[in-house]
Amino acid sequence: MTVRLPMTRRLLARRKLLTAGLKGAFGATAAGLIGTGLIGTGLIGTGLVGSGLVGSGLVGGVPAAQAQGAVQSGALEPLEALSPDQVAALTRVERYLNDINTMQARFVQISDNGGYAQGDLYVDRPGHMRFDYDAPTPVLLIANGLTLLYYDKELKEATFLPLWETPLWFLIREEVRFDDNVEIVGIEEALGTLRVSLRDPDTPDGGVVTLVFSDRPLTLRKWELIDPQGIETQVSLVNPVYGEAIDDDLFKYHDLEVHNRRRPER
Repeated sequence: MTVRLPMTRRLLARRKLLTAGLKGAFGATAAGLIGTGLIGTGLIGTGLVGSGLVGSGLVGGVPAAQAQGAVQSGALEPLEALSPDQVAALTRVERYLNDINTMQARFVQISDNGGYAQGDLYVDRPGHMRFDYDAPTPVLLIANGLTLLYYDKELKEATFLPLWETPLWFLIREEVRFDDNVEIVGIEEALGTLRVSLRDPDTPDGGVVTLVFSDRPLTLRKWELIDPQGIETQVSLVNPVYGEAIDDDLFKYHDLEVHNRRRPER
């Protein structure tokens, strides 16, 4: 018999930090799970975030403060007609993302509400991703091709949800396509940087994810997520390595010590 202690304020604060970036991003199930504090953030990112970068980005060419207000009101409109340059940019991004087979990197996660975390990221497309947070954040996230696991190392608690109902699915599905169940709300090319802002067409007020690339050569640098409350979280990659073999065991979790298994309520 396992005796579980009440969650401390420190653990509650930790979960609040981790949920900031996923809140409202792609899917009602994910949003509902975030509301219970059961799932972490930082599912996407690259490029080290400088101190002046947080809160200063653009979403589809819209200043961050204006974009945050627009997200809260659901006012960001999808791009109806793309210019030839925008179509070319999206085609380049699709090709680039689909060419990624494996990736390993350190990640740095910063939220404009003061949250900070870092750790190791492993990606093996299609379907597999692992975020292993450094202490003092005892959280492990594993996508195994079918489900996403949120594992609290201190509480020994595991939470599962379908992978396709999370922000992960777009980037690690078999084929990345911007015309398949994704709504483009912004494309911006300026100063050697390409930004593509996306949202779930089924939940337009659920939040915006912006993929940020450096250009020539095209390289993914980070993700920026703005939730319905206007909180912005940036998750950045540091020294990514592509194309090297990754141990399949990193995406298995059957050997984890689990005291409680939970699934999101529908």
